[in-house]
Amino acid sequence: MGALLLAGCSANTEQRTESFEFSAPRLDVVNSNANMPVTASEQADSREVVVTVQTEALVKSANTPAWSLEGTSLHLGTPCDQGIIGYCEGSYSIVVPTGTEVYVNGVPATTR
Repeated sequence: MGALLLAGCSANTEQRTESFEFSAPRLDVVNSNANMPVTASEQADSREVVVTVQTEALVKSANTPAWSLEGTSLHLGTPCDQGIIGYCEGSYSIVVPTGTEVYVNGVPATTR
């Protein structure tokens, strides 16, 4: 019965972006949700880190994630609640100044 109820619903897609001043040679990303992938790319002539979260939710709701930049550590929260019915998934995209090394949970990230 639950599957029938969800079949008529459409997913709610949201995107939120925030930027932080940044000039260090390395960014350490702490991703608290291993199910939300993080991609990194470089942008020339930039002096900031731009973080975008893309979420898609059905029945569940996506919240504004708690994220912060403390020194060279970018802490990413999860925008998905812990409800049982429905789903919520998402991903992070991070743009850094050219030449910045990016590590996600201690592992070097490939930047494009």
